[in-house]
Amino acid sequence: MNRSSCLTPDDEFPEDLTVLDSTEVEVLNSKVHRELDVEYVEYGLPDPETEARLAELTEELDRRDDQTAGAQTPVLIADNRAASL
Repeated sequence: MNRSSCLTPDDEFPEDLTVLDSTEVEVLNSKVHRELDVEYVEYGLPDPETEARLAELTEELDRRDDQTAGAQTPVLIADNRAASL
């Protein structure tokens, strides 16, 4: 299998995910998920390095989602109804 779409435990991984743009983090996340799938199929369990990378990526993506959600201005339902009248 060509593993160019995967990030193996031996491949380089950024020390600091916060310096990457969102697209780069999402691509890394995709590659780590693909590697995880391969490891389950080939070995029956994931490599600890792959699991650690996935945890780091999940934490970073969650942090970014929280920042985005906090930056959005909430719209009150009452305001929406009044505007539509």
